[in-house]
Formats: sequence, structure tokens, C-alpha cells
Amino acid sequence: MVVDDERHGRRYSAEVMNRLFWLAALVLIVLGIKLLFIRQFGSGVPYWDQWDGEGDLIYKPYLNSNLSFTSLFASHNEHRIFITRVFALLLYELDGGWDPILQMVVNAGLHVVAIVMLVLALRPIIRADQFGFLIVFSTLLFVLPIGWENLLAGFQSQFYFLVIFSLLALMGFAISPAFGVVWWGSLLCAVAAYFSMASGALTAAAAVAVIGAQLVSGHRNGRKELMGLAALVVMTAVMLAFVRNVTPHDVFKAHSFSEFGRALLKCLSFPWGSPYSGIWVNLPVAIYACVVLGRRPALGSPHWLVFGIIVWLLAQSVSLAYGRAALVASPRYLDIVIVGLPMNLAILLYAANRAARRPARAAAALAAVAWLSIVCSGLIWNTVISAVPAVVDKGLQGREQQQNVLAYLRTGNVAELQGKAVQAIPYPVPERLAALLSDPTIRQALPDAIRPADVDDRARLDRTLLKGRVREATNWVKVEMLRHAEVVAGFGLALGFAAGMIGVMWRREQDGARGVHGT
Repeated sequence: MVVDDERHGRRYSAEVMNRLFWLAALVLIVLGIKLLFIRQFGSGVPYWDQWDGEGDLIYKPYLNSNLSFTSLFASHNEHRIFITRVFALLLYELDGGWDPILQMVVNAGLHVVAIVMLVLALRPIIRADQFGFLIVFSTLLFVLPIGWENLLAGFQSQFYFLVIFSLLALMGFAISPAFGVVWWGSLLCAVAAYFSMASGALTAAAAVAVIGAQLVSGHRNGRKELMGLAALVVMTAVMLAFVRNVTPHDVFKAHSFSEFGRALLKCLSFPWGSPYSGIWVNLPVAIYACVVLGRRPALGSPHWLVFGIIVWLLAQSVSLAYGRAALVASPRYLDIVIVGLPMNLAILLYAANRAARRPARAAAALAAVAWLSIVCSGLIWNTVISAVPAVVDKGLQGREQQQNVLAYLRTGNVAELQGKAVQAIPYPVPERLAALLSDPTIRQALPDAIRPADVDDRARLDRTLLKGRVREATNWVKVEMLRHAEVVAGFGLALGFAAGMIGVMWRREQDGARGVHGT
């Protein structure tokens, strides 16, 4: 008995260490590659919505000491990006100024947090020795600049907050009884998802689907559970009712059922543009969702969480197909769409585990290989043909935008901004950009990359709460992370090799133990 307990303890320790090494490898590789992209192609000039959404709406009233709490909840297009606005103010205080590059670096960290949460949510449905496969695929997927618009823009943290808060909410709702401590915490996360992006309202809707299925399955019962379900339904309805309709954006919406259907298929078919080849991409999650509903696992089963994420992802896809039918494949939305790819692989690995006979296991393995062939070939095509050229263009545009903005700041002549190509200046209306650049308060808040020489740094810092006390430390961390991005990624790769070696040694020890036990 003592020998068995010791062997079990060593096995558990090896499994935990192996898992931590794999996770550390994913974090460092993905973060390091993202930092490399930011270092090479990022621009310190605010871009597009940042000028109005940050400079004029947040920083100007903040520095003038008249920022209202209600303005933080005001609509930004269809969204109420309260979380992003508060986060922007926090970074402004830490840096002592407006720094799009710092925002990009922190956003990269937020994305990595969301990726780790997704992987950990999927881990319980696969075997311990399959965790490495999921990590390797997820790492290769998320180092690609698929969502490059979010990667190279400081104002895009809302996409990552949406995923993070939605996953936290579903993790709690999937297992907790109604009106318990965890349930209330999940409710707050669902609200935070809504105040990240408008489609966050559908997080509570996904929870309704999970809890409703559990009620039908008999795993939940009683008046309290019905009241909890009703509360989530009402909350979803209220959130959707407060989503603002932006008339100029009607052109982007689906105007017919066929247009909606084509957009939805295109969304679900990524990384392929053709639904006839790409529809196979999400076939595993579709089958899995039906199996979960049919088998009705126990309340604490991890399958309910995975089912909830599937429903959430489908709801997000439906929202995109309706509200952004013309832009459904835009890179900014792909960071949400590709959440489904690791899920499909994890489900294929789960299917291989469930196969009882050798022919069934072989069929499951063949299905996984076929799925990987379809997905990986599409990812390679998307990266080479679309993402990488777009990233390079973005870097060139950023440098041109900086030159044109500096030219205006030197001369004060609006002609320096007029008559340019669309992406040659960082805002679509030259006259409006000139007015913002000329505003005394915004001029004082401008990032280092375009800050006029006559701006008094001390006067600017004196308007902040921290007075620039941690500016030097914040800037040092940012600069060092960017400077050593390849070292971060390289160390992560080394940890990945170490994780693989630990896994091999662990399996050999298991095989040896079984051999001794058999004799």
C-alpha cells in the first residue's frame, strides 16, 4: 500500500510538473512572438477610434478633472466599453501618458491569459498524456498574426476582455447552484462581458442554455434554480435592449436570410473561405454538443463547461453574421472565431479516448489527422496570403502616419493631412484630426512618438493621480520585454522541449512500473 501511494504521488507530481511546463511554454512562446510583431510593426501613433474614444472622450476630461462616471458607460458605436475605458485610464496613470505601444504589450498579455483559460477549460476532457498535443496546436495557432488588427492597435482590449469574462462566467454557471457565491461571481463576470463588448450580452444567454439543459436533465431542480434561470433570461433581454443601434452601420448588417446564412457559414468555416470545404472545421463540436445533451453528464462534469463555450461561440458567430455580415472575416473578429479551433481538436482527442475498440480508435485518429490537414492548410494559406502582408503594410502605414502627423504639428498647416491616401493619416477626417491635434489638453497628452517639443512633461504629469511616480518603471518593463522578445519566445520553446521530455520519462516510468507489477 505504501509503495502504491508513493508511486501515485510521483505520478501526480510528474503530471503536474509536465502540465506547468507545457503551459509556461505556451505563455512564453505566444507572448514572445506577439512582442516581436509589436516591436517590428507597431506604431506609437493613436489610430482611428482612439482619437475620439480615448483622446477626446477620456483623457481630455480626465486631465481637466471633469470626467464623469456616466461617460465611462456611454456607447461607443454599439458597445459600452466601460472595462476598456477604465483599463485605458489605469495604463495612462501607470505610464504617466498615452502610449499605444504599452497598450499593445498589455493587450498581448490579456490575450495570453484568455488562451490559457481556454486550454485549462478543455484539459479535463482529454487524457493527461494528450495535453501536449493540445498545447502544441494552440501555440502554433495563436502565434500566427490572424487577429493582427487587435495585435497592432492599442484600443482593442475589449475583444480579450470579452473572452476572459465570458469564460469566467461560464466556468461558474456550469457547476454552481443558483444564488450561491460562485453564481453571483459568475453573474458579475457576465455583466463585465457586456461592458466589454455588446455581444457580451450573449454570455448570459449561453449560461441559460447550459442551465436549461441541466434542468431538463434533472441535475438541477427546485424553485431557486428556476428563479436563477429566469434572472439570467431577464438580464440577457435587458442587455440586448440597451445595445445601441448605429444607423450608419446598417450597411454592414445582413439584409436577408440568405445573406445572413452566407455570413454565418463563412464565419464557421474559418480558416477556409468556402463553406463546402470549411464546414468540416466545426463538425466535431456540433456532434459533441449533441452527445452531451444526449448523455446528460453529472452537474460537476467538465463537459457542461465545454458545451457552454460551444453555445457561446455559436452565439458570437450569429451576432457577427447579423451585425457585421459584410465584415465577418475582418481580422479583428477572428480572435473570437478561432477560439473554436482548439475546442474541435480537444473533442477529437476525447473521441479517440472514448473509442473502445481498435477500429474505432483508428477511425478517430484518422478523423483527427483529416481535420488537422484541413485546418492547418487553411491557416497556412491565410497567414501567407493575407495576414503577413497585411501586418507588413500596417507597419509601413504606421511610419507614414507618424511622419504626416509630425509634419502637421511642426507647421500647423492642415494641408499636411489633406489629400492623402486613406491610411496615410491615423484618422479618416483630416480636419477633425487637425482639431484634435490642436486642442491644448489633447496636445499635452500626445504619446512620446508625436509629442510636440513645447509640451511641458511636468505639467502633464501633475494632472495625473500618480504624478508619474511609476512611469520610469513601467517604461523600463515595456522596453525590456520588447527588446528581449525573441529570448522570451526561445525560452518558451526550450520549456516545450522540457515538457516533452518529462512526458516521455513519465510514460517510461509507468511502463516500467506496469512491467514490474506484471511479473
